[in-house]
Amino acid sequence: TQSTGSSGINAEYGESASSATEWTPENFSVVSRVHEYGGGAFFAHNDELFFVNKADQRIYKQSTPEATPIPVTADFGDGKVRYAEGHINTTIDKIICVREDHRVEGKECINTIVAIDLLTGDQNVLVEGADFYKSVDTFENQIIFVSWNHPNMPWDDTQLSIGEIVSENNVTTVRNVKMAATGASHLQSRFINKDQYLYLCDRTDFWNVWKSSDENKPWFKSDNEPGFPFGWCFGYPGYDIADDGIVIGAKSKDGLDNLLLVDIDNPQTVLKDLGQLVRSKGYSFGTYTNILCHGHYVYALGLDDPANPLTLLRISLSDDSVYIYNENSTGKDLLPYISYAESVEYPTTDKSMHAFGFLYRPKNPDYTVDDKEKPPLLVRVHGGPTGMAMRSLSMKTQYFTSRGFAVFDVDYRGSSGYGRAFRQALYGKWGVYDIEDAISAAQHLVSEGIVDGNRLAIDGGSAGGYTTMATMVFKKYFNAGVSYYGVSDLLGLAKHTHKFESQYLTKMIGKLPEDEQIYKDRSPLCHANQLQCPIGFFQGSEDFVCPPPQSKELYNAALENGVATFYVEYEGEAHGFRKAVNIQRCVSNEIYFYSKIFGFELADETKNPPPIKNLPDKS
Repeated sequence: TQSTGSSGINAEYGESASSATEWTPENFSVVSRVHEYGGGAFFAHNDELFFVNKADQRIYKQSTPEATPIPVTADFGDGKVRYAEGHINTTIDKIICVREDHRVEGKECINTIVAIDLLTGDQNVLVEGADFYKSVDTFENQIIFVSWNHPNMPWDDTQLSIGEIVSENNVTTVRNVKMAATGASHLQSRFINKDQYLYLCDRTDFWNVWKSSDENKPWFKSDNEPGFPFGWCFGYPGYDIADDGIVIGAKSKDGLDNLLLVDIDNPQTVLKDLGQLVRSKGYSFGTYTNILCHGHYVYALGLDDPANPLTLLRISLSDDSVYIYNENSTGKDLLPYISYAESVEYPTTDKSMHAFGFLYRPKNPDYTVDDKEKPPLLVRVHGGPTGMAMRSLSMKTQYFTSRGFAVFDVDYRGSSGYGRAFRQALYGKWGVYDIEDAISAAQHLVSEGIVDGNRLAIDGGSAGGYTTMATMVFKKYFNAGVSYYGVSDLLGLAKHTHKFESQYLTKMIGKLPEDEQIYKDRSPLCHANQLQCPIGFFQGSEDFVCPPPQSKELYNAALENGVATFYVEYEGEAHGFRKAVNIQRCVSNEIYFYSKIFGFELADETKNPPPIKNLPDKS
């Protein structure tokens, strides 16, 4: 699925990206809203495409790029019934998928696994009772799935279960469900055959591939994790099953992701180092995700190659050929301006645990600078808070580095990618460790003489927006900050957010109502009178995860405090901006804001600059 503006566009590639054929007609958009974060919004079966449409959340079927999509599921109105992670079970000839039902007003939505008749659209609930489901796979009459209940998130504690699909009198049910594994995070379950299946599990600290025939140890063990945060969205497989073996994304010793073909009967035998094969062809992807196998072909998305920021690649296991569908999409003329990521490990306030991140130094061959002048720094905080900094090409990062900034993507204690223990370090400490580690990162770079300690900025989106706001209110270390759809009121977030994250903060902060004071103590809005540092806000009008008041109220407080500030709300945008024009405007407005605070002149004109209030007159 490609992204074009606010729409997901299914594209069938020929032998190059230029020959891609768009399948999704105008007025359709391939987006699932299950869990609000979506993913798993389409699948193919034989020559037909099935997808979830954003506007009504119905499943549609399409036979050719020119064909009008035909609805498979009924219209329940206003997208109240949503679907994700579907596939067709050929034994019963029905769609098996996760369903999220919002039809009962005033109550929490109901998540189930359902079977959908391809002809009538009739639905049978196969599995129910848990708060959430994902990683659903079937093989003939066998079904395997992952479930979990509040207050857990999918990276905390999930259950892996297996059952038997039975169809009688046009009614499909699941019987003999038994729990296969619990006590850790289980994700991405897949059948090898009727009697064996694989899944990801972090019981040994890192998400490794386990096999049903041996529950005592990982089937394929690695003391690292692939560079992608599992659990947030449906899809994004970290491994898949090919005719020749199992293809696994595994981190290599140099901190980059690798792609390995492993023998299905002997996991210690690496049949092919596919990552090395790709590198031998002149490509240098640092992260692989969306790993899918079909026959002797492996498909994956490669990231962190400066010439190819987000690349669909195909590897042939039969002749070792590598085909890149959108080669050199960055443009060769831009390569001299690209700043490469440098892995950084630095101390935290806890001497027993370090934090991590990626440093991007300023780079622009058209300009020179006095060796004595250190660049300003932008510390970027990822979302989640259980997300991670991705080692991939970000044009926003390159926008800043090409204009003289150093950028640091921080992985604070609690980030994914460094094991279960590191991830759980944030339990009870959100609003503490993330703030401390963002500041420690800046202090480390200042002490190393890399950046200017008097020109420090911080930004982040969602949970990263919270860290930005909280840092600016409580610590007064950074000179300026910008929040993207962030959180200022933790109690409000806990009480009014969507089901998927409604009890997320129980482990991150504390249990309500017993720990209500902790929520207040760590909420920037409750201490808005302390805000004295310049701060800006970007917000989407249709954000149901972090609604506009979360940003608008702290903006109003900044106005009252006489702090330099701005607020820009984009109509029609939700949690994470999709429209290119808005993304571009955010980046140019953010650096414009910093230019006014730090007192430097921009090399290019800013169109439609943000309406900065309380800006000191420096004339």
